[in-house]
Amino acid sequence: MKWLIVLLSFAAALAHANPEQERKALFFGHDDRVFIPAPYAAPFNAIGVLQTEKQSECTATLISPTTAVTAAHCFLMEGRTVDPGRWFLAGFNKGKYTARYRVVSQIFNPRFQAGLKYKGDDVYIMPAAAPYDMAILKLELVDGTAPQPIPAFSGNRAELEALLKQSKFTVTQAGFAEDHDDALTAHRGCSITKLRSNNTIYHRCDTLSGDSGSPIWVETAHGPLLIGVQSSAPDWFNRKIADNVGVTVLQMPVLPQR
Repeated sequence: MKWLIVLLSFAAALAHANPEQERKALFFGHDDRVFIPAPYAAPFNAIGVLQTEKQSECTATLISPTTAVTAAHCFLMEGRTVDPGRWFLAGFNKGKYTARYRVVSQIFNPRFQAGLKYKGDDVYIMPAAAPYDMAILKLELVDGTAPQPIPAFSGNRAELEALLKQSKFTVTQAGFAEDHDDALTAHRGCSITKLRSNNTIYHRCDTLSGDSGSPIWVETAHGPLLIGVQSSAPDWFNRKIADNVGVTVLQMPVLPQR
């Protein structure tokens, strides 16, 4: 199942290209990802594979000892009902992990689910739903050694704009893409092209399916600061008119207190 953001019309789906042309378009002309050597050092060891009850997989990131962040659509990849999270495997590499967490609960804005459009095997994130494609996970450590979380940005929009300007709109993204889903790849020094009015971002980090929910962070003098997660991408034939879409932490839902 593919996750796509609606840009023009479904008529564009009539376009054709060979796999290499499609891949080149998806990667903005060149694949700039690198493999992160295992065992992962910080901050990469805080990134892991999220597995749902129905065996769907996404990327998620530990942002505190008991919480992680990912994309909301990761729980809606198997039909139209919520597929709950089961495991978060931090530092995952070729079947092994640094720490295994049970997913106790997940929360995302209900407006996200209401704004999806289903067409065959594809699910389209409509523009009204795009700002809400972020989920928070409540976790419980089961075994392994807990890594140091990547802290999330906690300021307002003006402060986020200032941070991005200070970083020259340069970020790092890392995830478990579908073509290398047993190892972590990262795109260092990719660019944010726009902070949008709905608190999503356009970016040019090289991502594929599997990277959904993957962290996007800024390197600061005090270490990495997570500013968003990967949400969706246009079809390859719309690449010239749109970049990838991420959701910033300004849209982060809050887990209920228990």
